[in-house]
Amino acid sequence: MSQPQAFDSAAPTYDADFTQSPIARYLRERVHLQLGQHFRAGDRVLELGCGTGEDALWLAAQGIHVLATDASETMLDITRAKVASYLQVQVEKLDLTVLPDPRTVSRDGRLLDGVLSNFGPLNVLDDWQPLAAWLARCVKPGGVVAFGVMGPLCLWEIGWHGLHGDWKTALRRLRGHAVFQPPGVSEPLAIFYPPIGRLKADFAPHFRCKHVASLGLFLPPSDVYGVIERRPRLLWGLTDLEERFGRSALLARFADHYWIEFERGA
Repeated sequence: MSQPQAFDSAAPTYDADFTQSPIARYLRERVHLQLGQHFRAGDRVLELGCGTGEDALWLAAQGIHVLATDASETMLDITRAKVASYLQVQVEKLDLTVLPDPRTVSRDGRLLDGVLSNFGPLNVLDDWQPLAAWLARCVKPGGVVAFGVMGPLCLWEIGWHGLHGDWKTALRRLRGHAVFQPPGVSEPLAIFYPPIGRLKADFAPHFRCKHVASLGLFLPPSDVYGVIERRPRLLWGLTDLEERFGRSALLARFADHYWIEFERGA
């Protein structure tokens, strides 16, 4: 099935289910701290898989020009409503599995300062080399591309679902791929889990990896948010551990997502 159908069904409740949860807000703040190190007012940034527009909204508030893209028109409608007061934000449809002419993301011929993709949009791909080559034609030398990617070995997922006897879910990432079955959608969406080394290799011809960190090492995947958030002391303790140790590049392979940044070569 296509990406749009899968994420159209999730869009109406996405903010209530995910964006507004305390854990998601904390993790997104971590991402924004990273983005703030790379992008400044006046920069031009492409967002791949913008979802309901939370990161585009934050970038716009910093004076950054954003082209926010997604495969889901329903997600894009929500994004348009959020960023309506920011004239420097464009919102357009883009399917990562069918990349357009690079000139469509830089209509005046000026290359982008950077690219963002947060909380897993790249996981709909099973080969990241075409994306890397395409981004190399979109991004200026020295520009940064930064991704939040679901990895193949999430200790939280293995431990939680294994404890509950659901070994199919517990071990799904270890197979390298799984399926996402949204409510009300008849056909599943394939999801792929690239290890850090695979993404580095696929981007190596055009980009240099400059930073890797975990994103959700001690804090759980979203399907366990409610269990943790109903226990404030546990949430505080896990968040404290995330603050202390959750930025480790060595531990990133065990997290729900890893955060990886590349710099465009000359």
